Amino acid sequence: MSQSLPHLLTSRLLLRALESDQAAVLSSLANGPKIADNTANIPSPYTLETARTFIDEMQDKYRAGDLLSLGMHLRETGELIGIVSLRLNARHHYGHLGGWVAAHCRNQGYAAEAARAVMDFGFTELGLYRVGSQCFGRNKESARVMEKIGLLYEGCMRAAFLKNGVYEDLLGFATVRNDWERLA
Repeated sequence: MSQSLPHLLTSRLLLRALESDQAAVLSSLANGPKIADNTANIPSPYTLETARTFIDEMQDKYRAGDLLSLGMHLRETGELIGIVSLRLNARHHYGHLGGWVAAHCRNQGYAAEAARAVMDFGFTELGLYRVGSQCFGRNKESARVMEKIGLLYEGCMRAAFLKNGVYEDLLGFATVRNDWERLA
């Protein structure tokens, strides 16, 4: 694995590491509507210190082979609009997709575009065999993104996650290298 976080280009996005001067923007965006509510590990409130720590640890987590996490930036303006990640399990050659898009940029295809690029990078550059993800059963938007990028629905784990005092169903989606190669 390369020592540096990659820069990935899509038709509309530049996916790259965040810089320390983006901490305030990251904090503001991550505190937006539905971000913490629809994700497993994003705290609410998402403080400036949390943002700084996240940015400071991005490179080290990638070098350790644990996590590829990149900021979603609009190619035209450079504006940060979200985060896309691939939690890595080298032993099982598995990547778990995650991410979020700022409220003002939702429903424009950015999440699918970023997730597709990171998934492709995982298969081509990181040697993954399987890429998958999960979302809460109530999060139809995330489920739609997963299906759009070619992940197949694998089932529902009922009441598998306790979020804000409520047991949430988790919907599972994944694809394996052979299926990805056929579609690519």
